[in-house]
Amino acid sequence: MQRIYVLRIGHRPERDKRVSTHVALTARAFGACGIYFDVEDPKLFESIEDVCSRWGKNNGFCEFFVEKRSWKSLLRNFDGLKVHLTMYGKPLTEKLDVIRAAKKVLVVVGAEKVPAEVYELSDLNVAIGNQPHSEVAALAVFLDRILNVTFSLEFRDAKIRVKPSEKGKCVVKSSEENKKGEEKL
Repeated sequence: MQRIYVLRIGHRPERDKRVSTHVALTARAFGACGIYFDVEDPKLFESIEDVCSRWGKNNGFCEFFVEKRSWKSLLRNFDGLKVHLTMYGKPLTEKLDVIRAAKKVLVVVGAEKVPAEVYELSDLNVAIGNQPHSEVAALAVFLDRILNVTFSLEFRDAKIRVKPSEKGKCVVKSSEENKKGEEKL
């Protein structure tokens, strides 16, 4: 299976904690193998690890991680396809085959204004749409179009799982799964 990693550039702990958390949760839930931040934010990392400990981090083909790395170093040394998500890029539909053919992909998602060097160091600058929109939405659409595994992912180490239901919320605790233990919320 293709391995996709996310690089979040420009995270500002005082301003972006909620959106950056959502970028990381979307990356995990939609099949990415991990996320890199260019800024150390212990509270953010702890929050993501907490979700991973309850909802799982092993999706069957990789184990999700969160890590601090220099964006320049990562972009220069990544041994796969580097794709920058930007509304100024070429339409994703024109680049699907190229991206799907890569074994390893690093997806760059900005928070604040992205340095011009990111455009140059990336192999592809790709747009989900050419209108202002959320980076969370862009990442979700990208991962869904490339991996198409959202509903087939099974986090093997999850302590809790959602049991799909048309009415209400049903959560199954892993320790109770064998006993058919269900909790309706």
